[in-house]
Amino acid sequence: MKKFHKGSLVISLGALLTAGGACAQSSNVTLYGIVDAGVEVSSQGNGTHTRLISGGLFGSRWGLKGTEDLGGGLSALFRLESGFSLDDGTLGQGGRLFGREAVVGLSSSTAGTLLAGRVINTQYIALSIVDTYFYGTGGGLLALTRSGATTQQLMPLTVNARADNALSYTSPNFGGLEFRGQIAAREASTTIGRYYGLSARYKSGNIDFVASHAKQEGANDENGSIRSTIIGGSYNFTVAKVYAGYANEKNSCTTCTGALARATGVAGASASEFQFVNVGVRVPFGQFTAIAQAVRITDDTIYAVPTESRDATALSVGGEYALSKRTILYGSAATVKNKNGSQYAIGTGAAQQPAGTVAAGDPRSKAFTLGVAHFF
Repeated sequence: MKKFHKGSLVISLGALLTAGGACAQSSNVTLYGIVDAGVEVSSQGNGTHTRLISGGLFGSRWGLKGTEDLGGGLSALFRLESGFSLDDGTLGQGGRLFGREAVVGLSSSTAGTLLAGRVINTQYIALSIVDTYFYGTGGGLLALTRSGATTQQLMPLTVNARADNALSYTSPNFGGLEFRGQIAAREASTTIGRYYGLSARYKSGNIDFVASHAKQEGANDENGSIRSTIIGGSYNFTVAKVYAGYANEKNSCTTCTGALARATGVAGASASEFQFVNVGVRVPFGQFTAIAQAVRITDDTIYAVPTESRDATALSVGGEYALSKRTILYGSAATVKNKNGSQYAIGTGAAQQPAGTVAAGDPRSKAFTLGVAHFF
């Protein structure tokens, strides 16, 4: 069993250009996955609600991955990864068979790597480096939404997480520094246009830092766009690992739908815009790791009907206990105060709160979670 690491697959453009004439040396295929379930108890001002959730720490999934040594430092590889909801057995990512990832490509130790297919986007990878919880539990950045008539994402491009019809290139590692670039065609989509992503990551010794920017254009490469920037990372002091980050998404796309839609209350060509500043810490105690994070949310949306400030601060504490190399117990408690109709709701990891969750009167949103994740 090999533990899955987000964003670990990439393939080389240089390798692709030199693939002809290489001879296969060896190949392998691995079946892997994660099954994750938890119990969440939450209150959004309308009583206490309990639910069984899937993907509280990591999204439940199974996949196939393989490599073939082509010789001369060149190898072919693929990954097919299917997400599902453990609580009811349904497929994730809108019912796609391999909705989490479907890629094939070539990799070279000297030229970098190139993937083609449905790829994990730069912003999702970058936020996993910045977020103290790696997206998991109620403390993770993507657990925060707005729950009105529909569930509204605060960071739609990052939540969308993947790009279809894409090419993704990652450079070789230059003394801890690597670059990633992505481009995806719209292929006649009626809701979105081209996607571009570019990031740089420096990981060496105790430092792990990333800077990433992406743009999703509207239909016909017009009709507004979503622009996303993420900067931050962590420093490991051994006794504790400290995180800090900044994330911004401005959405003026008038045709984007689903997770990519603008926040409600925005009219015409105006934009919804949210900024996050997070600071957090992970403190290991043997098999147990204590976690805490504070997130400042700034709402810079241009509403059709102006409102007073909807800025807020989300606070969380949590922990992970490694029962083995393959099984983790996890838990968290998180809270955020609503004001001026902000409707912020806290879910758990990939299990965000459904629409209509937050009661009237700007209640405090709270969520408590306890779960288990098993790798195979």
